[in-house]
Amino acid sequence: CAVRIGEMIDSNLISTRLAEMRRVIVAAPSYLVEHGVPSAPTELSQHNCLVLGQQRGWSLLVGSNVQVIKVTGTLECNDGAVLHEWALAGKGLAWRSLWEVGDDIATGRLQTVLDDFASPPVGVYAVFPDRRHLPLRVRLFIDLLKDCYGRQDYWLKQVDAA
Repeated sequence: CAVRIGEMIDSNLISTRLAEMRRVIVAAPSYLVEHGVPSAPTELSQHNCLVLGQQRGWSLLVGSNVQVIKVTGTLECNDGAVLHEWALAGKGLAWRSLWEVGDDIATGRLQTVLDDFASPPVGVYAVFPDRRHLPLRVRLFIDLLKDCYGRQDYWLKQVDAA
């Protein structure tokens, strides 16, 4: 059993939806004071966007369509924790999962931008090879994940504390 974020395309694996994950664009207040707050996705090209690995675009809602907006920046890494630290240090804008940055938003260490353009949440799934021969302990584990991840307060507990 594995946990996957996002839709599975052309897979022989079985999946069951556990929850939804939302992403937001964040920056440290110091970065926004120095560089300004973008008011539209087209303004991202004027900002230092912190890029995670090969992820060169951020999915945003433009009009009624989700579009992948190409972003660039001076810093790129393949570790989300490093990218998070760069955002906290005021190095640029970052597109992060709400569960990762919720605490920082609640305490004011990070601020969200372009909230009106946030794309719809993506699914979080448990994936496994075969439903018929799934051991009871794995079924119980998936039920536990559904119960835990399915509660809205699990994902937003840090944000709601503010």
